[in-house]
Amino acid sequence: MITTAPFSAVYRVKGIVRSAALALLATGLIFSAGIVSRIKLGLDEPSAETALITSLVVLCTVIFALHAFTSSVRITGDGIERRYLLTIVSLPFNEIRGRRQIVPRGDRANFRFYIIVPTHRSLPTIKFGEYHEFDDAFYDWFLSLPDLDLAKR
Repeated sequence: MITTAPFSAVYRVKGIVRSAALALLATGLIFSAGIVSRIKLGLDEPSAETALITSLVVLCTVIFALHAFTSSVRITGDGIERRYLLTIVSLPFNEIRGRRQIVPRGDRANFRFYIIVPTHRSLPTIKFGEYHEFDDAFYDWFLSLPDLDLAKR
């Protein structure tokens, strides 16, 4: 059982994902500004549907951008934590039972979800995607955990 990590690190969302989030946010804001402009110029009539769609586009793009810029996985001296927009979930190293990996489209996909499984159900399970900028030290640590997928077979 691992009780400490050989390193401390903060892994943020990859730059390409953050750039995509900003591009999507800009597109959503431009879309919304265009709708509002057309209404102000009298080219379109205001409607509840237009207001709802415009609000949803702005809300979704803002949430995606905030997630891309606030999400992180942190390795501290005594545990691992996952931070999202409004949540922080942490698990001490001595409470880690093992790891799992989920590949959504089978073995052919290049994207994985990582899961850190606790020793007891009352503790949080830490889940995060491979869209963080992990380094070799992270993968060495993660792969050193017991593989619960392999044990299940």
